[in-house]
Amino acid sequence: MPRPPLQVGTWGKISRDQVQPGVWRAMARFRDFDGLTRKVEARAATGAKAERQLVASMTDRAMPAGEDITADTRLSALAVVWWAEFQDLDRALNTRRRYEDIKEGYIIPGVGGLRIREATVSTLDRFLKTMRTKHGNATAKLCKTVLSGMLGLAARHGALDANPLRDVATIPTNDHEVRALTLEEAVAFRAGLRQWEADKSQAGRYPTVDMLDVVDVLLATGCRIGEAMAIRWPDVDLKSEKPTLTINGTIVTEKGKGLIIQGHPKSTNSRQTYFLPPFAIEMLLRRQVSQLIGNPYDVVFPSATGTLRDPNNFRKQLRAARVSIGFDWVTPHTFRKTVGTLLAGSEGMAVASAQLGHSSEAVTSKHYVQKTHQAPDMTSTLQAFANE
Repeated sequence: MPRPPLQVGTWGKISRDQVQPGVWRAMARFRDFDGLTRKVEARAATGAKAERQLVASMTDRAMPAGEDITADTRLSALAVVWWAEFQDLDRALNTRRRYEDIKEGYIIPGVGGLRIREATVSTLDRFLKTMRTKHGNATAKLCKTVLSGMLGLAARHGALDANPLRDVATIPTNDHEVRALTLEEAVAFRAGLRQWEADKSQAGRYPTVDMLDVVDVLLATGCRIGEAMAIRWPDVDLKSEKPTLTINGTIVTEKGKGLIIQGHPKSTNSRQTYFLPPFAIEMLLRRQVSQLIGNPYDVVFPSATGTLRDPNNFRKQLRAARVSIGFDWVTPHTFRKTVGTLLAGSEGMAVASAQLGHSSEAVTSKHYVQKTHQAPDMTSTLQAFANE
């Protein structure tokens, strides 16, 4: 019979071994509050000391939520309780994976040994500045976000008077100027990609050459590349008077499973139905007719073998094509910015924001609309300064 699983918050038999002269390792299997059993270890100069450190670490790690969260609780134990709470939130898979990587890869090794009472503004500020220096602003900002959630939990349980993350120094944002394709550039890009695909197809270099079809969906909607790869034929309505396409999910990679279709786009509130322009309708009708062999996922853009298509593989293919046709700066996200810029200029920021599914026009304006750097023509008004 298989051995019964460990109880949550408990560990199995501890083993010791000498990994090198003067360094001993103690190891055990620990069942975390998310239900997963993980191998944990501690190292010290002797086997007994390594085992004592491991037991102390697992005792802290096993501490449950509630009144037992005190000022003396280690941040490593607080992280376990916070993560159990976070898992209950309806967050996208990529967000959960990114936060877990930050927790396990940076926070626990960096400050996990601190007690909550030792997590002062100056200590956390120094830690985040180290993260900025070693790993960049983006990683430091994510560390701050996760730590803020953890210490907010501690404050709610009375282990802190206030969350110290509120007073650490602001982490600057790496703002890059938005660059989008102009209408002329978009036309030239599509023509260049069409010719590149024709050349590769004729030479037999690629079994399936349909990047232009994917690009056309991105330009017709403004959706993200992972969302485009997750479009299924039931999401496409070509029979209505005004054909539509609905974004219901996105392609993500799940540990142990590989590529899957997440049941919602980037966030649960970002499902979006788009009215399709004629060029996208024609492309989808052509694909619908020519797709003689279906695929088990019923996706519009399967891989060459009929499986889910990896957005990263598409990026690699596009990278090869864009250099050849003189657009080496273009990425799949450029098309989303191109849609935002076009609509903001012709229809207004509110329309662009609605098309891209943003929570505010400020997000659209800051990250998805290319600035013209040209002031309006106010010469007739300014001429008033010269009137006598």
